[in-house]
Amino acid sequence: MQKVLEYIAENWKQITQFQPVSEGALIGLPHPYTVSGAGDGRREFRYLETYFACRGLALQGHAELVRDNCENLISEVNEYGFVPAANRADALNRSQPPFLGAMIELTCRVCSEDRDLLRRAARALEVETQFWKFRRRGECGMHHYGTDAVEEELEAFYPVCVERLGYPEQTTLEQIRTAAREAMAESESGWGFTPRFERRCPEFAAVDLNSLLVHSRNVLGELYRDLGDLERSDEWFHAAEIRAELIRCYCWNERRELFLDFNFAEKRHSKVFSCASLLPLWCGIASEEQAASTLRAIESRLECEHGLAACEPGCSGRDYRWDYPNGFPQLQLVAMEALERYGFTGSAIRIARKFVDTVTENFDRNGALYEWYNVVTGMPGGTAGPLMPAGTAGAFVAAADYLNRHNA
Repeated sequence: MQKVLEYIAENWKQITQFQPVSEGALIGLPHPYTVSGAGDGRREFRYLETYFACRGLALQGHAELVRDNCENLISEVNEYGFVPAANRADALNRSQPPFLGAMIELTCRVCSEDRDLLRRAARALEVETQFWKFRRRGECGMHHYGTDAVEEELEAFYPVCVERLGYPEQTTLEQIRTAAREAMAESESGWGFTPRFERRCPEFAAVDLNSLLVHSRNVLGELYRDLGDLERSDEWFHAAEIRAELIRCYCWNERRELFLDFNFAEKRHSKVFSCASLLPLWCGIASEEQAASTLRAIESRLECEHGLAACEPGCSGRDYRWDYPNGFPQLQLVAMEALERYGFTGSAIRIARKFVDTVTENFDRNGALYEWYNVVTGMPGGTAGPLMPAGTAGAFVAAADYLNRHNA
């Protein structure tokens, strides 16, 4: 474990970029930022991976880079009204899971108090909540992943559907646009691609998305409380509880005793149980009984010898990256912290240990970190990953810190 931690500490600079001026399709950002990985020309600032990278950066003494990343997210919201999936021209038609609230929370924790940052962060987080409220609102007050792509962008994206989802190369223009719109919505989920949404992602109120929006509202309540605006603070805490109740109402499946994505078009739950069901625990939405039931399902359906699979085993007949038996480092960290929040420390330690051991064993064997791992065999998934994938590095540092704090 120590060798991996040292490797990560030595290589943050390899995945740090400063691109203040736009160049080609790459959009400039005002502060240095972490990219998703190095060694294969990656230069993009990606929303989802940034938060998890910062978890490791914060623990290894890089508070300034954590702040820089957060400032870039705020800058993107000010420029576009939301956080794009990446700082690339063709990624401006979609976002990713809204971890901005968590990112602001982390930044305020590791940086000295700065009231100007608090005010700017609060404004940006409010704007992001409005993006999801007005541009991704489905029925019953819940929200879904989607895209704002125009027809030309949908058509340009369709080759991804052919290559990664097995769609036919030749079909009608209407079918191309429909398939691409659904796939781009799934891409916005950060789970590109997964059986969770049955290739109908815009019809589903995603349990992770809606949980994170509860968390954002609670962070806004905390920010305005710290700024001394108690009236607005109370309003945001109240808004968070209203949304939490919607999740408990629509995403909780009484028969299976699980939180699941909810198809509001057909008034039913997804057939697929996944690590996304941990977000109501990570965000503190679940009751004690719901958390206990979720743990039982995790242990019986998702947990394998080397960690948690993204989804339970199924019979989709398709090859999805975010599916069984692939386990993603970010999901292991969310699981660990979700279970710890509800007092399931033993289970959290067990999952953290499996993750850390799997990464360490592969590093000892290959001298590399990977973007995901097969949690049945313990082998790295896909082809060799880029030098130090940011999400893996950050999640590993956080998991190792957790184990050290518990002497585990």
